Amino acid sequence: MSLTGQNPCTATFAGSCGFIGMTRALPTLGLLALLPLLQAGELTPLWLVPDQKIFADDFSQARELKALPAKSPAVGDWNPNQGTRWKIVDGVLRGEASSAEYQAAHETHKGVHPRIVLTRTPAEYVLKFSMRLVDGKPFVADQRRSIPPFIEIGHHIARVTWGVNGAMLLADGDTLQLDAAPSFGPKVGSWLTVLVERRADEVCVQFQDGPTFHGKHPSYRSDLHAVMLGGLEAGHLEIDDVTVWSVKSGEQPGWAAWLQQHPAPKEVRLREAKASAEPAPAAKK
Repeated sequence: MSLTGQNPCTATFAGSCGFIGMTRALPTLGLLALLPLLQAGELTPLWLVPDQKIFADDFSQARELKALPAKSPAVGDWNPNQGTRWKIVDGVLRGEASSAEYQAAHETHKGVHPRIVLTRTPAEYVLKFSMRLVDGKPFVADQRRSIPPFIEIGHHIARVTWGVNGAMLLADGDTLQLDAAPSFGPKVGSWLTVLVERRADEVCVQFQDGPTFHGKHPSYRSDLHAVMLGGLEAGHLEIDDVTVWSVKSGEQPGWAAWLQQHPAPKEVRLREAKASAEPAPAAKK
């Protein structure tokens, strides 16, 4: 279901090319035609140049979402994680925590907050989607067991989440903070539109009317490239208007200037790195 009457993903890039990469070749009338997109503040890639649309889902068609082992050849586009329960309702994908029976049967990884894996992201891509934290237990940063929402780019590879330093971009198994936005908090009940760019050892994550996170770290080089989204503890999470593009070689013409204007902040080691105990959700090939 589109939030504006049309899918913002397909409208934003006017086909398979990013807006910034298009502007050099457009005549004046073409630029004028695209001004409404700029005025609306639509998200466009800062770094990578989209090529082909390889996946899109607006959840207009009801279907069963069945959780399968991550490496199963039958795993679907969306793979519910940790027993959490997902269904398509009113044109959106809506998830909730696992059942009380599931949680009672598991010592760890109980599925206390809705979380689901998008398996269709390749190694390099542009991804755009909308998400909404419908409800849930309020996240309290100084309480260790309080569960924050997150956007995970590769399982425990790159993650945008919330903690004592506000919103953070993490690396090195979620132990190293590369970027932060202390005043940006999860807003219950409001839709967030997000654009993710990933290539090699680098990621860029933009939030509509919010911060942009950028990070480059050796730990980002990984074969794990599925994307997982997580909501608030004991709450509901909704997802809509999802589009994935493959990317061309090269960069957007303004990327170098953007990097100069946004120098990397000092890294913050949150804790010592250690191997993950969770099985990794694999991306569909």
